Amino acid sequence: MITDLFMSIIMAFFIIYGFSKPHIALCSAVWVNIVQPQSTSFSFLQGQQLSLFFTLFFFFVFIVNIKKSRAPSSFIYHFLMIGFMIWITVSTFNAQFQSVAWIKYDITIKTLIFAYFIPFALTNKRQVESFIWVCAAAFLYFIFVGGFKSLLGGGGYGVALIGIGGFLYSEGSTLSTLSICMIPIILYLRSYTNLTDKHPILKHFLLFMILLCLAILVGTQARTGLVALAVFVVINFFQTNKKFKYILASMVFLLSFLMIATDEWYERMNTMNEVTSSETSAIGRLVVWRWTFDYVQNRPFFGGGFYSHNANAGILHLYQKGNEQAIVQKGGKAYHNIFFEVLGETGYGGLFFFCSIILHFLLLVRSKAIDAGEVSLYIEEKKALRASFIVYCCGGLFIGIAFFPWMYYLYCCVIAIAQIEKSNTRLEEIG
Repeated sequence: MITDLFMSIIMAFFIIYGFSKPHIALCSAVWVNIVQPQSTSFSFLQGQQLSLFFTLFFFFVFIVNIKKSRAPSSFIYHFLMIGFMIWITVSTFNAQFQSVAWIKYDITIKTLIFAYFIPFALTNKRQVESFIWVCAAAFLYFIFVGGFKSLLGGGGYGVALIGIGGFLYSEGSTLSTLSICMIPIILYLRSYTNLTDKHPILKHFLLFMILLCLAILVGTQARTGLVALAVFVVINFFQTNKKFKYILASMVFLLSFLMIATDEWYERMNTMNEVTSSETSAIGRLVVWRWTFDYVQNRPFFGGGFYSHNANAGILHLYQKGNEQAIVQKGGKAYHNIFFEVLGETGYGGLFFFCSIILHFLLLVRSKAIDAGEVSLYIEEKKALRASFIVYCCGGLFIGIAFFPWMYYLYCCVIAIAQIEKSNTRLEEIG
């Protein structure tokens, strides 16, 4: 009840201040789409059409205040996003499992359409910063709950740490990957935003949130989270100019992490030594990936549509090699990899669009300074977004999160930054 009242106050704030500000209306829809109070609530918000309402609210405000918006000038952006949406639509029409394919399509197409309009509404750095703050606050809500539960000894492999079974981010590997994705965002917000400059106490709170992000890894006992953490440490090492200071800070966090790690977590991590022969979870992934290449030979352009992994039910044993542990299950086994997920569900055409989005993102976030002012305004922001994006993709090598919102939010946010940079450069040239 109290949580629902708190959520209601936040949503009311967004509505009141968002009527004349497209970026506020955008943030309101982002908040609701991430937190999903209608799904996480156990009181009066449960089952309400909040995502639909706030998405329509954003589009209403966007249309009414169209002069305050700005269309991205990047042809590549429009081609990739619109092309990807068209491609998955055609793929769904040709899906092998029509009865369930449209369920995932409904969620995916709404995510992509909404994300497509993000750079239209973000027209200056303050608005981009607000957008990042709202995204972080929404995700940190789950990390706060799951992290505290982990510190108190809760969780375990296969246990929904946030206590909502079947929810978008309740699965352990997904939640642990997301928690590591948030660390570079938290570090950016802590050191380079106006809000923390005005309210220094937020810096201490965000530092504590990093500890909770690490606690999530212990609570979920997900090996994918450990891989994501290793990737983040490597990325940050090469990005920082203060490598000695970074090493010392990393050692402190490592010691803190080891202090809260449980015996069960160590046992789970030790199974990584068995992935080549007897660890069924890892072997199952390898077998599915082999099957996927075989499957798309007959559906090379559009794949098998969403949930096409159901086609591997009862036949995965045919794709095992040598002394690998036998994989026996009645139903289909999911792809557990963002690239194989896109390949199997949308074919090589969909994989082209997906990989092109990743490549375009990485090209846009190259830390290339135009002048001294640009360094202070944009470089650190792009570094944080780049680190979070790469961690997400690397974690996605072991889980099926290709159509989850976060990577598209990051991509569209970077498009907005690139547009702002281009506009500022033009103004300087005119001046």
